[in-house]
Amino acid sequence: MEKFKEKLAALRAEIDQANAKADEYKLAVKQLESDHIQKDHELHSLQQKVKSMEDQLEKTEIELKTASTNFQEADLRVEELEKKTSKLELELEEAEKRNEEFKELYKAAKEEMEVLERELAGV
Repeated sequence: MEKFKEKLAALRAEIDQANAKADEYKLAVKQLESDHIQKDHELHSLQQKVKSMEDQLEKTEIELKTASTNFQEADLRVEELEKKTSKLELELEEAEKRNEEFKELYKAAKEEMEVLERELAGV
């Protein structure tokens, strides 16, 4: 009977140890579950940030493409306007030369007319 009591006490001690281990494991499982939930929240938050950044990147790429297109169009327009300006400057120079020629012709014609008037007045 004594052996039986010893055996029973040993089994009870084993059960107590097993229960203590089980409690430790339950606590560890709860901690791991809590960590898992926290990591899930962090993962979700990071996924949202990544999505937001991808959306922002896409928007920025579109804006960059638009700005590049606008710049190219403006650059072409500037080139066209520079050509037009050069052409108009040449036309202006030619017009000024013609104007000088006409002034000379006018001056010569006026002098000739004055000479003719004096001659006619002397007749």
